[in-house]
Amino acid sequence: MDVIESKNGLSVRAYKGDAMTFLAFDLDESKLENFVGFSIRIKANKINDKYVLDYYLFNRLTFTQDILDKNGIGSYEKMSCLYSPFHKFNWVHVPSTDHNISDPYFGDYTYIVSARYLINDILQPIDAQLTVEITIGVSPFNINGTRLGFARAFVSSQAYVRRFGMNNQVRPDNKELIFDITAVSGSAKSWDSEQKKEVEVPYTYEEQHKYLGWQARERVMEFLDEVLNAPPTDNMSLEVFAYDLNEPVVVEKLLKLTETGKLRIILDNSKTHIAVDGFESQFEKLFNEKATGGSEIKRGKFKALSHSKIFIQKKNGQAVKVLTGSTNFSTNGLYVNANHVIIFDNQYIASLYSSVFADSFGKELMDNFSKTKWATDDQAYTIAGKNVTFHFSPHDKSSATKLFDTISTRINGAQSDVLFAIMQDTSKSSILDAVRNQVRNTEIFTYGITDTISKDKDSVMLYKPNSKRGIRIAAKGSNVSNVLPKPFDTVPKIDGYAIHHKFVVVDFKGANPVVYCGSSNLAFGPEQSNGDNLIEIHDRDIVTAFAIEAFRLTEHFQWRNKSQDGKEIFLNGNTSEQWYKKYYNPDDLYCVERKLFIEEAQK
Repeated sequence: MDVIESKNGLSVRAYKGDAMTFLAFDLDESKLENFVGFSIRIKANKINDKYVLDYYLFNRLTFTQDILDKNGIGSYEKMSCLYSPFHKFNWVHVPSTDHNISDPYFGDYTYIVSARYLINDILQPIDAQLTVEITIGVSPFNINGTRLGFARAFVSSQAYVRRFGMNNQVRPDNKELIFDITAVSGSAKSWDSEQKKEVEVPYTYEEQHKYLGWQARERVMEFLDEVLNAPPTDNMSLEVFAYDLNEPVVVEKLLKLTETGKLRIILDNSKTHIAVDGFESQFEKLFNEKATGGSEIKRGKFKALSHSKIFIQKKNGQAVKVLTGSTNFSTNGLYVNANHVIIFDNQYIASLYSSVFADSFGKELMDNFSKTKWATDDQAYTIAGKNVTFHFSPHDKSSATKLFDTISTRINGAQSDVLFAIMQDTSKSSILDAVRNQVRNTEIFTYGITDTISKDKDSVMLYKPNSKRGIRIAAKGSNVSNVLPKPFDTVPKIDGYAIHHKFVVVDFKGANPVVYCGSSNLAFGPEQSNGDNLIEIHDRDIVTAFAIEAFRLTEHFQWRNKSQDGKEIFLNGNTSEQWYKKYYNPDDLYCVERKLFIEEAQK
């Protein structure tokens, strides 16, 4: 959903994402003289007609010291966007309780957005006539029984450094599958208001995990607890497809189900998972020691990998709910990678996944899966009037070709926009070819990120002034800097994939929005050899949530793809190089972006 408010040439549109809000701004060109950005005030949790939460967002970028001095802005005050307005026409807000990033408040949020002005180096007071208030609900995504969860993927970020320092380890160095998440992982400097100085504050693995895993972790743990805590009369059980499996709390919960005879699991045994002391082999050993009743485990890999990441709840033998997506049930999957989970609280869809599980439970079944109707036919459903189609692999070559041709045609035919986050987008694939082709298309808005782009592959496509060509950036690689110019700090490197998503959004502002997501790497060869599920969703609210996720990640990593000269960065005042000019140049991508996000979606 989205809402819009306008006043005196200032417009603000708020889009609901998964536990976040995407804010888009527009300002009439007649209001641009002396304009220096937007201030964003947050109000939430209204009690007795008073807001409990009331604060301005932080902005690390500030004016030069001479402008700060002229305005009497102190070293702490300058961090507020009240005094350092944002030089952007959009912002992704993730909720917190008065800047406490580990304690989010969910409910109605009121965003108060003001256009700000600087005259003769003096920041002008907020003008109520150029201030817009807009209210929207901020909460975990849950619409018509479909829930989403995104991992934060911010181990390499300023926010992470402020809370956890440079420690990028999310599990101990030892090779033990299960470890105590309440153990101290590290410490970081924090301001002590009583001592009025910075002190070292220890933190645990659990605190790291909750912060980094964000809504994906919440959804995974809730899903497992629903089975564990169900009344005996429900006779709840769980079916699982797992690829990487080493998240300690997930493992403990699965083993509790194993002890009560309520877990059946297909666990990958491809070459990365067969070491005797490896995590998956450790799990298999513990499973066999604890299994009772109906608990069973099958190790397998289809033709190459058993690559799905799926939980299926069953109640009295009937499948009732399914969790799937790109998120491996591992510490990297939840706490390092950018990933998604999607839950369908729908017995027909859950039964579909349970049937796929049953026809995969054993080596012979895996070997012959590509011949089943699940792999040869599209599995189409309707949820609240919106079409959702499921594609299960491995496919035979004919079925894979038909599927890839259909999706690539849809991407190439985009009318409004293409946004994407794809782990690897250089594999042989007509789908990935279509995504890369659209980055060069100046007729639509294209914006996306991949994990790493090798030097011998297609180059990173950064923002190019006076061009409407799209942006395709990498989260890792030789072109991405972790040593950032002041006022930013150095950030930790990423061990493992930064981007593990495999999703493409087409026309989220168009008449026929769609997102392709799930565990499939969207590569032609793996689609014929891996056990995977690729989901096609035609629901604007869900598509919008994925679009926000693609934009969030691309914005986070984009400027780190640019060469840095090491000089400190400041907000510019009234100089000849006004930052906003690109947003009003009809031949510039940022002008396309401004108009796209503020306008109504096509009907």
